[in-house]
Amino acid sequence: MHQGPQGGQGHEGQQDPEGRSTRRRRGRRGRQPIAHQRVDPAVNDPTTASRPDVASGSTPETGTAPDQVGDAVAFVLRSTRQRPQTEAELRDKLAERGVASEVVQEALAQARSLGATDDRAFARAWVRDRGQGRGYGALRLRQELLRRRVPDHLVDEALATLEDRDEESVAEDLARERAARFEARIEPDRAARRLAGFLQRRGYPPALAQRVAIRVSGLDRDWD
Repeated sequence: MHQGPQGGQGHEGQQDPEGRSTRRRRGRRGRQPIAHQRVDPAVNDPTTASRPDVASGSTPETGTAPDQVGDAVAFVLRSTRQRPQTEAELRDKLAERGVASEVVQEALAQARSLGATDDRAFARAWVRDRGQGRGYGALRLRQELLRRRVPDHLVDEALATLEDRDEESVAEDLARERAARFEARIEPDRAARRLAGFLQRRGYPPALAQRVAIRVSGLDRDWD
């Protein structure tokens, strides 16, 4: 009969020194007695078994899963690094991604505490850059901020920073810059109409726009 390398029986019949089958010993390896298995104490604790936050891993304060809130906050941080945005814009983006409303609220609160979103600062920067920097009128600035759903009182606060600005003087500078692009032989009345429309689109009241347009086009001299 052929024997194994060490003179014993073949692999199927090998025995350990105590006469027990090694295959049977391997079959029992890996099993742990029930007494040594790890059990989460919260599972069998009668004081926590009925708590939904323990069962689902959610936070007790909001009932939202921490990883979901963390993912939403990370998205907000990435998005606002690309460009400043209002809370309403961020809320819409999160909703489009299927984020639950309670997770959105918690994520925005955390982002607010980190300084990643601030509607007051957004409105002030918008007025500074587009109003003082680019000469847009208060009417257009208000429309733009409300379109981005900045709260009314924050819009009013931001526009108050323009109160010391001479709107008519700013509008006249814009109109003269625009008129310099007109063809040389344009008729004054046509130039006035074009300038008035331009100023109204920039956010200036119709009466102010017409007054400035007439003056810049020279149409007022024709009436003298």
